Amino acid sequence: MKMKRIYMFGLAALLAVGVPAGTAGTAQAAEAAAPTAANVPTAAEDETMAVPVSSAIQASAVQRVQMGRSDMAYVPLFGSRAADQDAIAKTVTIANRLLKNAKPTTEQLVGEDVYFATSVDIKLTDGTDIYLQFNDSQQVYILVGEDKYIAQDATAINEFYALLAVPPQRDISTLKPAIGQTVGVTGSDAGNYKGTVRIFVETPGSSGGYMTAKGVGYPSKRALLVFTAPYIEARYNFQFTMPAYGEAIDGTFKPITPGIYDLYIDTGWSRTSQRVMIAPPAAPALAINGVAVNDSALAPVVSNGVMLLPMRALAESFGWYVRWDAAHKAAFVSTQPDTQEINQGSSATLSLWVNGKQLTGVNAKPVIKKGRVYLPLRATSEAFGFQLTWTPSVRGTLLVFKPQLLDEGAYAGEAKKLAATKLLNGYVNAMNSRDAVALGRMFVKNGTPAQLFEIIGQRLITGIRSVTFEDRPGGALLAYVTFSYLFDPYGNKSGTPGIVFMQENGTWKISDVD
Repeated sequence: MKMKRIYMFGLAALLAVGVPAGTAGTAQAAEAAAPTAANVPTAAEDETMAVPVSSAIQASAVQRVQMGRSDMAYVPLFGSRAADQDAIAKTVTIANRLLKNAKPTTEQLVGEDVYFATSVDIKLTDGTDIYLQFNDSQQVYILVGEDKYIAQDATAINEFYALLAVPPQRDISTLKPAIGQTVGVTGSDAGNYKGTVRIFVETPGSSGGYMTAKGVGYPSKRALLVFTAPYIEARYNFQFTMPAYGEAIDGTFKPITPGIYDLYIDTGWSRTSQRVMIAPPAAPALAINGVAVNDSALAPVVSNGVMLLPMRALAESFGWYVRWDAAHKAAFVSTQPDTQEINQGSSATLSLWVNGKQLTGVNAKPVIKKGRVYLPLRATSEAFGFQLTWTPSVRGTLLVFKPQLLDEGAYAGEAKKLAATKLLNGYVNAMNSRDAVALGRMFVKNGTPAQLFEIIGQRLITGIRSVTFEDRPGGALLAYVTFSYLFDPYGNKSGTPGIVFMQENGTWKISDVD
């Protein structure tokens, strides 16, 4: 499907070719080490000298090849990608031919000539950049570090186009996604080796771009973030469920009312948009902290106009304990294992007990449907401490929870453990909100963070189940922390990483998350 393309670089970026200095061939440096009157070239001779390259480029030394022209960047080649090896080898052959026949020059392209030139950037694994600029089909300007060369070759540009000029592709599986429907997204326009793809929806209108405090670029202040996924080797291929709610620039969640939207695919390198019609959901939908729930065990139901949520599945998703007392028709939910008993005879009325307290009231009565206990929204909110919102226009319920954190007061008398506890609580909140800025402030310089946001997918930490501290050499502190997870991409319900804390300039910070 054709899409509007908005590249996030322009003339100024292309004018700044910025390659590292001092990366020209070592033979030049050797020859210049002891100049004599006999071997110092005149200005005229300098214009005819061959490029002093000690050896040809090896295909195995190529990290990336990127071709571009004006506002078009073509799909890059990567040395790590098996499918690109043949094209890289042919690229190196052309480049070596150009280097062999090139001569030093003081000329360079400037202004619009740079912008409209076809460029081929060959980046080697040692950091060297060999930058080729074709002003026409005859001449090519070559930059190696700060050194400039020129070569004549009537076929090179066409050979590069045959190898590299593959337009980036991107596609979505449907232009009329319904809330709750699976949408497929594929593309090869990311530009970099790896990074993050973000999907936004926005009501049509002018877009100026906006950077949030968390460091996430939004197409506009009206845009809502609906999904995040990783890409690798400039390519992506993933599916997501069109949610009923998206994340606004202030971190809150807003309903996506059915209608016409611009759907943006943002790779950080380029941003494409496609006009879509978002349809109402086929069935009531549940979203937790903005993430659409696909688990049928958590599916809400509507009874007599009241939205009901499944008690056991919901509680267990948050790592809580659920017990059913059939004799007394009582359901027990607790954050810790319980052995509470009901001191009464059998009952015909259902009752719900949360951490030892019975829920009462007309709107708090549990309902049994198909052998499962369901709770009305209001009862669910009261029972679990969730913020629950029902939006009729999207037939959706938004559940927003706050993770169960450590009691900082329990470590009030131990300065080191108290500092670590505060960092752990902050770490959980930053991970759940995908706040890279806040997370970065918690780590020492060059510290080793946990898995990147794009790797953990939509995983949320529902709480800290336990923590054990150990003193380490040099005054450091090690914590073994058990987290409970929701939406983990690998199906994990919990994890126990080791987290190391140390002081940096007198302040406790995280140095490593295993």
